[in-house]
Amino acid sequence: MKALVLHDLVAGRRVRRGAGFRLPPLSASFGPGEVVALIGPNGAGKTTLLKTVAGLLPPLAGQIDRPGPVAWLPPPGAVSAGFSALHLAALGRAVRRRWSPGLTPDDVDAARAALARLDISDLADRPFDRLSSGQQQLVLIARLFVQDAAVCLLDEPLALLDPAHAQAVEAAIRALAAEGRIVLASTHHLPFAARADRVLAIGPDWIEAAAPAHALGPDRIRALFGVETPGCPCCGQALS
Repeated sequence: MKALVLHDLVAGRRVRRGAGFRLPPLSASFGPGEVVALIGPNGAGKTTLLKTVAGLLPPLAGQIDRPGPVAWLPPPGAVSAGFSALHLAALGRAVRRRWSPGLTPDDVDAARAALARLDISDLADRPFDRLSSGQQQLVLIARLFVQDAAVCLLDEPLALLDPAHAQAVEAAIRALAAEGRIVLASTHHLPFAARADRVLAIGPDWIEAAAPAHALGPDRIRALFGVETPGCPCCGQALS
């Protein structure tokens, strides 16, 4: 599989009146199997950047070379449906058939296998809108598994989750990447970012991709959030 390449990409939003919103230009390449954590303060533009990479928003400048189809997962609570968890996961296969909205037995089998892979087969027949936030996230990630997508973009996948479900969702994200997908996930959960392969940080007037050790260093966290970090975001040990 090929890489996701951003060439001087400027993400932002145009408005009819006023200056609008623009991120600094970004040039970066992300390879198959890579998990990239996108961090920055509220309002920094994380969702705008993800939607631009997904093709849901047009770039203000620059170019995006996508290695294949892109799958988009909105933040928790954005999807509400009375379908069963199995049916909702199987709908991820619908993008393969432009003219036929119906599901086939193969679609259902693929969804059932994805639920089993994430150890949530017991949720198959339960209505999606009656699941907890953590259970819903796992079902939606199961839907990503059945999509033929080279790039998976997740907006705050760990928000609103208890520690057990956060751990399960992080493991599911790693499983997505293990099959060769490129995964970009926005997050405020710094331990997850510390365990990512790379961190893409959006500051007040800068944006950069770096190794977690650099991106999450005390000076960078201070520049991003205006707070001091007494310990490592991942393990809590004192930083020298």
